[in-house]
Amino acid sequence: MHILFRKWKDNQLELMLKPKDGFFDTQCLFVCDQLTSIILDVNDVALNRLGYKKHDLVGNDFAKFTQKVNWDESLVVLDYELDSHDELWKFRTQSGGYLYAQFTSHVISYKNKPSKFIIAHEVALSKTDRYGVIKTVSKPFSIANPPLAEIEWTPDRRILRWSNKAQEMFGWAEAELEANSSIFDNLIHQEDFEKAQSMMCEASANKESNVSITTRNITKNGKLIHCEWHNSLLYDEAGNLVSIYSMVQDVSARVEVSMKLRRSIRSYLELFNSISDAIYLLNKEGIILEANEGINYVFGYSSKEVIGQHYKKLGAFGKLDHTRFEKLLEDAKTGTFIKYEGWGRKKNGEVFPSEVSANVGSYFGEKVLIIIERDISQRKEFEEKSKSREVLFNELFNTTPIGIALLNNHKEIEMINKGFERIFGYKEKEIVGLELDKVIVSEEDYDEAKIISETNKAKEYVGVRRTKNGNLVDVLIYAVPVLVDGKTIAIYGIYVDITDRKQAEEKLISSLREKEVMLAEIHHRVKNNLAVITGLLELQSYNTSNESAQRILRDSQMRVNSIALVHEKLYQSENLSEIKIQNYIKELCSVIQRAMGTPKIPLELNFDLDDVSVVITQAIPCGLILNEILTNCYKHAFKGMENGKVWISFKEIDNELVFMLKDNGNGFPEEDLKVQSKSLGMTLIRTLGKQLNADTLIKNDDGAFFSFTFKKDGC
Repeated sequence: MHILFRKWKDNQLELMLKPKDGFFDTQCLFVCDQLTSIILDVNDVALNRLGYKKHDLVGNDFAKFTQKVNWDESLVVLDYELDSHDELWKFRTQSGGYLYAQFTSHVISYKNKPSKFIIAHEVALSKTDRYGVIKTVSKPFSIANPPLAEIEWTPDRRILRWSNKAQEMFGWAEAELEANSSIFDNLIHQEDFEKAQSMMCEASANKESNVSITTRNITKNGKLIHCEWHNSLLYDEAGNLVSIYSMVQDVSARVEVSMKLRRSIRSYLELFNSISDAIYLLNKEGIILEANEGINYVFGYSSKEVIGQHYKKLGAFGKLDHTRFEKLLEDAKTGTFIKYEGWGRKKNGEVFPSEVSANVGSYFGEKVLIIIERDISQRKEFEEKSKSREVLFNELFNTTPIGIALLNNHKEIEMINKGFERIFGYKEKEIVGLELDKVIVSEEDYDEAKIISETNKAKEYVGVRRTKNGNLVDVLIYAVPVLVDGKTIAIYGIYVDITDRKQAEEKLISSLREKEVMLAEIHHRVKNNLAVITGLLELQSYNTSNESAQRILRDSQMRVNSIALVHEKLYQSENLSEIKIQNYIKELCSVIQRAMGTPKIPLELNFDLDDVSVVITQAIPCGLILNEILTNCYKHAFKGMENGKVWISFKEIDNELVFMLKDNGNGFPEEDLKVQSKSLGMTLIRTLGKQLNADTLIKNDDGAFFSFTFKKDGC
């Protein structure tokens, strides 16, 4: 940026010589008293070109060093558009030679006194001697095109001077401005005009000598450019403003770069603050220099509350390892990426486990530690629950009286439980790797057993199997395949010893009543055993790494959870027959949200719930409906979108209950809206609606829309 003058506190005007190689670094510049022509200041270019020291010139009459050149036929001007009608001057140098130049002067205010700013435009000259030989008299520096337009104007905006650079910059010739004075008013963008006028009026009222203004300007051809106006205000002896001398620079390129930089910074800040993890920068003393908005999500502090504070503000008392910071600094110097688990402390004093990543970086030229810290409370809780479930599964697997064998897809035994050992007499190490059917199935039953083990659906079978000592035992058999992408990857063989039941049946065959009692007991035991199987399947969802299998098992478990939550609310309620639907819906949404994990697309839930109590026979279908719809929203409703919203309403209107769910997602395929849709989820939702005896409405309305209107039981 070219700046010609700068006003210092002592009211001095100093000639600025930046940037290098610009117009003002190639010209000899002088500031002289307007009346006496005494030299008041001079730039370094003039001193270097003329060979004088500054004190040789300052204080002397400018005319003392200059002399007007008389034109003659032997004088030839090279590379400069001058003729004999133009004035040409020569400036005596310290060495006795001359510098040839054309002078231009501009009225300015210097130390609050009227002054002249003189520019010596050097001219290349040659002269022909008496023998006709051309000799170079003066060869100047190359002159760049002046970067600033010069405009002198009166307070009523009448143009006194309009330089060629001004015409080049704005497109209007000086003659056009003289013919139409309103053009000057239209030069400044309308939105900036009042601001510029106000600044000039204020400067005039305060008798200021200089004022700089940046405005948007309109050129003759309608182009918008950004300009800096450096204005010198000239007053008469009575203190009245008589004229303004302006030097104008086109800074459009700089403004564009600045705008791009601001956009870049804004994009960086948006990205920086969109990360939910806490990110903060530490200097070598451990002071926080910068922090993102994630600091609020993780610690509860705003960024302003932690910037300038020591990092121990975020650490847990008694668990903060101060020596670790020193080690982090040493490791960071080597470029090592560091990751460890520690303990953080929230603004409310809550202590939580955290995962910390640290790396070295640069912040305004200073080496800093870049810390990324996240709250891993949920992960720790999940890990603890997983370990607990694993222990529970192992305990249940080995202590249940039911015999269980896990087979691979080749029907080979991978593991058995204690119940299997008790029923069949084998130790695990004796039969692992063997084909189960060849070990415990008689030859006459082998083909039938093979068909059972090759099924892709859970099957129940009553048969006879052989123990290690050759005895035959009556067993109830369940073949439960584990499917992934439609392929069987493992099979559970579950065996219930029903020898006692068989013996009891034979003894009670003579008594129908006794037989019915025995059958009821058998069915009761079978029901309990199936409950054990359901528990095993639930535990297995935590013991498989296949995503598809986990999804299938999780969907089933979530449906069970929605029913289980009803019973939980009943246990907590004083009225064991009804629950508060408001609390139930919100808590079920939280359970579903935790089960689904962090969604790829942020989901906002909005509730409008009346304080209504409903009986268990209506609460369970409502919970299952909510489970099906909300899990579908997390999985499918917002694909391709940046965020999603779901509205959940449960209202009591005129003794009727209206349960409504709506999202702003992609809506249903037309096939799913048909009553005969083959979609399992839609079939289940319609069936649950019938169970409620509800008027069910399912449609697309800027997303999916569900409405169930039904009578409240007991009304």
